[in-house]
Amino acid sequence: MPANLLYAGGHDLSHPYLSPLFGDFTSGFPPTILTTGTRDLFLSNTVRMHRALRAAGVLAELHIVEAAGHAGFFGQAPEDEDLENEVRRFIDAHWAR
Repeated sequence: MPANLLYAGGHDLSHPYLSPLFGDFTSGFPPTILTTGTRDLFLSNTVRMHRALRAAGVLAELHIVEAAGHAGFFGQAPEDEDLENEVRRFIDAHWAR
């Protein structure tokens, strides 16, 4: 919670501009890929976001990398390349070129 409060800078933590968890996903929200790691401070929020998107009928994928922090391994581990390949696959499958 201290990191969340610092990030919010005194603003309401439930405002969708601060936390997309509280957004409205019912009006044509696009397919979404979410990535996180088991050591990410926001792992639980990413899982909750995935559930919120799915509950709203949004096509959403969730990828969790073992031992990764919020930014993965900064391009220094094979897992980063695996995740990059997943993102590329997702983009190719769901975004028009």
